[in-house]
Amino acid sequence: MCGGAYLSEVLIKKYNNIGINLFQGYGLTECSPLLTVNFDYYHRPNSVGKIVAGNEAKVVDGEIWARGLSVSSGYYNNPEETAKAFEDGWFKTGDVGYIDSDGFVFITGRKKNLIILDNGKNIAPEELENLLYECSDITEVIVFGDNNKIVAEIYSETGNKSAIQQFINAQNTNLPIYKNIDKVIFRDTPFEKTTTKKIKR
Repeated sequence: MCGGAYLSEVLIKKYNNIGINLFQGYGLTECSPLLTVNFDYYHRPNSVGKIVAGNEAKVVDGEIWARGLSVSSGYYNNPEETAKAFEDGWFKTGDVGYIDSDGFVFITGRKKNLIILDNGKNIAPEELENLLYECSDITEVIVFGDNNKIVAEIYSETGNKSAIQQFINAQNTNLPIYKNIDKVIFRDTPFEKTTTKKIKR
C-alpha cells in the first residue's frame, strides 16, 4: 500500500511487472487518517481508490470534500481554522480531483498550487510534473506559472538537457495549448526538501 503522495501509473506497472503489487490509498490527518483505498480484487492504478465504509465524498468547484464516521468535526480550540476547512459537516480537503461513475477517486493536485491563467483556465502543476517524471532524464521537477506562462524547473542527474527538451516538445504536441510548457529552467543542484523529503515550493 502506498500513500503520502501521488504514485504514477507508470511506476505502479513497473513494480507489478516484477511481481510487487502496489495499491494507492489516500488519507489525511482529519480523516483518521484513511479516506480512500484500492483493493487487490478491485482497483484502478491511476486512482487513490474508493471511499472507505462509513464515509462519503463529493467534488465542489474541483475540490474534494469528505464527511463521515472517521472525519473530524473541526480543530481543537481553533474555531477560525475550523470555519475555513469545514462547512455543514463537510471537510474541505484542499485536494483537487474528481470521482468517476464507479466511485473511484482521482487526485490531480492541490488547490493552493493551482495555476490560474488570464483566460480562466486552472492547471494543477502536479499533473504536468507527473507527466514529466516519465522522462528518465528528469530527476526532480516543479511546475509553476509566471506571467501567464507555464514554467518547468528541472534538476537532472544525467544532465541530458537535449533529451529532456525533446521529451517536453513531444508532450506539448499532445497537451491542450493552455497546458503547454512554455519555458524550461535547468538547475545545477537538487531542490530543497521538507523533512518528509518533498520538494519545497
